[in-house]
Amino acid sequence: MSRRRLIPLLLVFSGLAFYQINLPGLHYDEAFEIVPAMQLLKNQPVQAFRAAALTVGGKTLPLTTQDYIGAVNTYGSLPFLALGGISVAGLRAYAIAVGLITLLLVYGLTAELTRYRPAGLAAVALLAANPTFVFWSRQGVFVTAVTAAIGVGAAWAWLKWWRSKQFKWTLAGAFLFGVGMYAKLLFVWLIPALLAGFVIHRLAGGHFSQWKHPRQTLSALLPRPAPSILKLIAAFGLGCWPLILYNIQTGGTFKSIGQNAGTSYYGVNNAAILPNLAARLQQLMALLSGGHLWYVGNVYTNPLPLIAFGLMLAAALGLAWQRQPLGLAVFAVIGVVVLESIVTVSALWITHFALIMVWPAIALAVTGAELYRHFPQRRFLPTALLAGLLLVALSDGLTTGRYHQALNESGGLSDHSDAVYDMAAWLDQNATGPVVAMDWGLAASVTYLTEGRVRPVEVFGYDWQVSGRFDDIIGPYLAPGAAVFLWRAPAEIIFDRSADFKRLYRPLDLEEDILAAFYERNGRPIFGVTQLVPVGSAKNRPQ
Repeated sequence: MSRRRLIPLLLVFSGLAFYQINLPGLHYDEAFEIVPAMQLLKNQPVQAFRAAALTVGGKTLPLTTQDYIGAVNTYGSLPFLALGGISVAGLRAYAIAVGLITLLLVYGLTAELTRYRPAGLAAVALLAANPTFVFWSRQGVFVTAVTAAIGVGAAWAWLKWWRSKQFKWTLAGAFLFGVGMYAKLLFVWLIPALLAGFVIHRLAGGHFSQWKHPRQTLSALLPRPAPSILKLIAAFGLGCWPLILYNIQTGGTFKSIGQNAGTSYYGVNNAAILPNLAARLQQLMALLSGGHLWYVGNVYTNPLPLIAFGLMLAAALGLAWQRQPLGLAVFAVIGVVVLESIVTVSALWITHFALIMVWPAIALAVTGAELYRHFPQRRFLPTALLAGLLLVALSDGLTTGRYHQALNESGGLSDHSDAVYDMAAWLDQNATGPVVAMDWGLAASVTYLTEGRVRPVEVFGYDWQVSGRFDDIIGPYLAPGAAVFLWRAPAEIIFDRSADFKRLYRPLDLEEDILAAFYERNGRPIFGVTQLVPVGSAKNRPQ
């Protein structure tokens, strides 16, 4: 009966996730991972990251999409794009399907942990209308939300191994850990976090009190028969073999870690432990309250999930004191990931927490089940728990509805603006020659939206300061009408190449002419297209 009750919750999630599916606008990171899938389906040349690929049947199969992001989404989206066409709806349908699978895995893990199916239903109910889960699922490629599904699946597999002693579940868990690492390197945070949760569960449950020798403790940790280390390593390697092969070919992951170990690419000081931790704790609170989806068009916060999280954490601590530590073990998974996340090779982005976005709901459901089990004589408790669940779920649903209303008005802001659709359509109709992307966030989106008919060349380079390489790459386009140039609006610039562009074309008696500009729905400029023309002939010079 509990499983049947999942259906309405899955329908609620699907309705909220599919509603106005093309909004916000296609983000560069979404497009970047899916462009190779589009190229494979359209039999177009595939440009693999760092040229690391396998050639199978004459097709180039990329190994990764970044030094620390694999091609799981690239290949996972293929059947959806093949059936639904090369579209934003097609790629987001794939991401929403991953969200549905995640909900089913959350139900399974929570029910297995508590041996109480209603707890699994409660966890799914807390997620079905949650604004973070809904919007991060529909843009799951952008946040690599597939790591959440893989993480829950791995935890469930190893839980089944622990309880059933069947070695096949050990191998399944190790394989999924490998797949998670391949999907995104930060998945590594979850592995020690799950181990910490397990150890806390055993310690707080009093299971170590009778052990004195370390060998006895380790022996008690592992079920019989003990797993073969070589088989576990093989299963893990099978899960992440493309990442291993990528680094054999390029060493890219190790280069990225080495270059960003002290200060990250985006300037994060990884030695600033306390400031970084404070930032991550603020992000955790924003994750719980839903107050981080600014790019939808507004920011709405719901304090009830945050209050529920604090109350249940206190309850979990109390239960652990009485040797009922299951809830605390789940909270520990969240806490350890937050602690690990203060070190990054990129930036302290809240989107990194897509890895654990489902774990607060699991923690609340598990702790609620433990309270119900531990205090059966308290007749008011089931009513209080059910009322709390309904309040949090309904208030989250209202917040999600408000976000959808804001999105309908804004179309998305900044990098998420639906102005990208107007720009891609204009280029598809008007760009007859080379198209040059002068900043980040342009090329991949245009390539995908035009199905490869327009393939902008990125010339800005990914260095914060311009290098001589920029001069060499852009040289062939410095002639009247030789290309059209894509720009971000002044307030949106990331890699500013405008001054250096002028330094190169002005000695050639050229000037820029604005051909088109594209705006957010509120009238704010976001993208622009220019062309070089002889001095004195521009109809609309940039200011």
